[in-house]
Amino acid sequence: MKNKKIIEVINRFPQTLKDIRRMTSEENVDYILDASGYSQPMSLLAQVSPDLLVLNLRLSRNAAINLVGSNMQDCVDLKMGMITRDASAFYISLCNTLDSAYFIDRSFSLESISETVSKQQLN
Repeated sequence: MKNKKIIEVINRFPQTLKDIRRMTSEENVDYILDASGYSQPMSLLAQVSPDLLVLNLRLSRNAAINLVGSNMQDCVDLKMGMITRDASAFYISLCNTLDSAYFIDRSFSLESISETVSKQQLN
């Protein structure tokens, strides 16, 4: 029988995001950060590096949490998941995973990546 992980859902974030590290410091617990309604998801991404980031555009809150939770249960390496509705935060996180063969000009605004990608997909 597979052991279940203890996963805590955090959907209220401290004013000073540096305190999030203290909130998520317990070693035997994994965390889901539900930032769906959070106004500064990019700042949250800068403080934590989630192992799994889900862009939630149409799921209910519970369905999104269940999806992330089941993925985390299936993979022992996933310690922190995050849910966001902000496409810009999702694309910025995605850019961090790109290989060094990709180049983004310094003058390019990371916040405009989602708009640029959407335009490219329409063409």
